[in-house]
This record gives sequence, structure tokens and C-alpha cells, in this order.
Amino acid sequence: MPIESGVRKGMVYLVGAGPGDPGLLTVRALELLRAADVVAYDELVSQAILSLVRPEAELLPVGRRHGAGETSYRLHPEVRARAKAGQTVVRLKAGDPLIFGRGGEEAEELAEAGIPCTIVPGVSAALGAAAYAGIPLTHRLHSSDVTFLSGHAVEGSQSLIDWSKAASGKGTLVLFMAARKLSVNLQRLIQTGRSAETPAAYIASATTPKQKVIVGTLATLPDQIRDVDLAIPALVIVGDVVGLRMRIAWFERRPLAGRRLLVARARPGRSAIADELRALGAEVLEIPEVEAVPLNGGALIKAALARLHEFRGIVFGCAAGVEAVVAHAPTLTLPVIAIGAAAAQALSRHGIEFVVSLRGACQEALHEHSVLFQKGPFLLVTSEGGRPNLRNELTKIGVEVEAVAAYRYVHRMPSLPLPPIDLVILPSSSAARIVLSGDLGKALLGLPMAAIGPQTEEAARHCEAQSVVRAEQDSVASLVSLAVSMMGAL
Repeated sequence: MPIESGVRKGMVYLVGAGPGDPGLLTVRALELLRAADVVAYDELVSQAILSLVRPEAELLPVGRRHGAGETSYRLHPEVRARAKAGQTVVRLKAGDPLIFGRGGEEAEELAEAGIPCTIVPGVSAALGAAAYAGIPLTHRLHSSDVTFLSGHAVEGSQSLIDWSKAASGKGTLVLFMAARKLSVNLQRLIQTGRSAETPAAYIASATTPKQKVIVGTLATLPDQIRDVDLAIPALVIVGDVVGLRMRIAWFERRPLAGRRLLVARARPGRSAIADELRALGAEVLEIPEVEAVPLNGGALIKAALARLHEFRGIVFGCAAGVEAVVAHAPTLTLPVIAIGAAAAQALSRHGIEFVVSLRGACQEALHEHSVLFQKGPFLLVTSEGGRPNLRNELTKIGVEVEAVAAYRYVHRMPSLPLPPIDLVILPSSSAARIVLSGDLGKALLGLPMAAIGPQTEEAARHCEAQSVVRAEQDSVASLVSLAVSMMGAL
């Protein structure tokens, strides 16, 4: 952060959010979202991306859609005010800030106001939409150049576009913001020389689970989108490269494309299962929202840490336990065992070495490393619920363990009704009990469910779930494979 005469100076980052898929954020964009004081965002930036902003930051909606009225400013006054007050502001813009994003105008005004500014490019909507639609913008046999055009620049600023030049040749054309004046734009291309039979693709909600691609020609495409909601962001690609889509079209061919899955949650943090299901094309709802809250001001964990010399080692079953301990003991002098990737990653973030990272809490995974648990006792850091299944499995392999509750989980359920769900994923018995109880659970009991192990299956059936299939192995890979199989059968 720039410092001058002891006064903190503000900074604005013009950051591209990409075309919609959070996975297309740049590494730098993600770093800034996790460090900013204020994130001032466009209307088109998805909730999935905004959820990556650190909780302490201010979310400031400042964007507007085309046609929402004129403004008297280039840089939003609230962005200027926050920066002038010394805050670090991320101005988060859909796509790339400098491609039809008015980022150049905002950068000019920041320079005029003497506010430091850094521009962080993003994946342009054109690049994202083309890639996810399976349309190469250039191809050795079809097109060696690409032209980006503003689809709503027919009136007022139409002199900025040389339509006859755009229509000439065989190059690829990409029309941004094209939906509302599509017929006029495509007719203009025909009138200025491009064949009416030229392939054209209309791509709405690009790179998201709701992506829709309609392929036609310059002559037919306007009629083909008559029933499409024109308020949904869309762009149009024109050129012979559109004809390659049917060969490539990878996005729709993923095994879970078009499916909506609900992943039950019991603990906070990133879900490896949800990530893998999304990579296979599913739209994933993670329910409930979970937050770890310190228990009793940390009194119990402080007392346990004061007796740490009495234990052979310390066992962490999740990231929240690591955070609870590190708050009181930044370093640990006894052997540390991580159960699951989340716990291991949390330990690594804090520079704490662990003897081993077990792949899971099932008896098989624990038994593989049973030699580590000899000559106990071990301290097990848990939530208020105490991880009874984990304690039972440790006991079965002869481990002397003492559990200490360092935190509790707060579960926030969504409001009903939920959108239609194809499959419920149950990654643990605690997650099954949490999600399948209450009013939300009643709405889910008739749906097909995939459970990770016998205890999870038993918990689901105890909640009166009607159709539960158990994965062959107690692992993320096996559960994901089961989900794909069940969706294929349906």
C-alpha cells in the first residue's frame, strides 16, 4: 500500500472478472478479491465470484446494464470516495476491463483525480464464450483474423464502425451486446457484403451452467432467437469457424452437463466433491452455508493446550480445528496428524509440519497408519459435536484418544422452495443428518441420493430417505463416480 507523509493513500484496481465461470478468474484477480477493502462490482458479475470476496470487505454494486439510463460520470462517485478515503478498491468488471467494459474511461478519470490505479486484465467474454461453445475464433483453414464489434452501436456511435470493412473477407466477427438489435446488425452485415448463408452462433450466459448456444446463419439467426430472453447477456460469433462447433462442443458433452446436484455440507471450507462435480458439468448447490465459531471463548482449547506435554500427538480432522489451535499456539512441538486434505492444507498455510496426512476418516484409511497411533494418548481437536464416528474408528484400531471441542458450527439453511434437484450427494453422516432434517429435508426425501459409506447411508435411511445408493469405496473419487453412473442411468 503506498504511504506518503504517514497518510494511507487509496488505490483502485480495475480487475476483469472474466465471462462468468469463477474458474476463469486470474490468480491475480483472486488475490485482490481476498485482500481488498471494497469490491465495487458490475451487475453482470455472478454471486459465485462475489462469494470469493473476504467477509470483511464491503460489496458495492456500481455497475449498470446498457439502456438503464445515462450517467453524468465515467468513474462511479462511490469508488472515487472510497479511494480518496485511503481504501483499497477493486473495481470488478465483467469480462476484460478494456474490451467494451469502459475501463479505459474509468482509468482516465482515476489518472485525472491523482488516484493510483492498476489494471488487471480478465478473460474476455468473447474468448470465454467461443471456447465454451466449442468455436475456435481462428482456424488455419477458415479464419486468420478476428474483429470485435459493439452490437448496440447502430445508432449514435454507428460512425465508429466501418461495417463494409467488417463484412468483407472471411474473418471471424464477434458482436458484443448484440441481442436487442441482432436483426439490424446482421442485416447490415448482409447489406455490406457478407453472405446471408454465413454461419452465426448466438451464445447466452456463456461459461455458466445456464449457457445456451443457438446456431444458424446471418439470415436465419434473428428468427431462431425469438423466444430467447433478451435480458440475458449474450454475444454473437459470425464466420465459417462456427461450423466447427458440432465437432468440438465439449461443454455440453461433459457427463453431468445440464444436471443440478445438491451437495450436503456439515463443515465449512471448499468442497472437493463439489469442485469435481462442477468440473464434470453439474450445477452444484452446497447446502447449508456453514461457519465455524470459537467455543466458549477458547477456554477448553486453552486448557487442553496447557496439558499438551501429556499427549503423544495431536490430530486435526478439519481446517476449523487448525485455525482454533493456531489462534492460541502458533507452533506445535509434538507430532501432528492431519485427517483429510482440508486439515493438511490449513496446517501448510500456517507453516506447521505434519507427520502424515490421512486421506479420510474411515477405518481403512486410519488402519493404514495405525503404527503412528501407538503409545498414546492423542489429542483430537473437534467441533462441539465431537466427531463421534472418527473417535469410534480410532478406538476400533486401539487408539487412546481424548477429544477437545474447540469450535462449533453454525448452519444456515436456504429458504424454500429449492430449484429442481436431480441428485443429492451425502459426503458424511453428519451432513446427511443436518440436511435431511426439518422442512428442507422433507422436500428432499423422495429424491435419489448418493452416500459415501455405510454410516452415511444408515443416517440417510434413519431420516427416511427413500432411495439411497452407497459408493463402492469411502472416497471422493468413488462418490463422484457413483453420481455420474446414477445420472447416466436416469
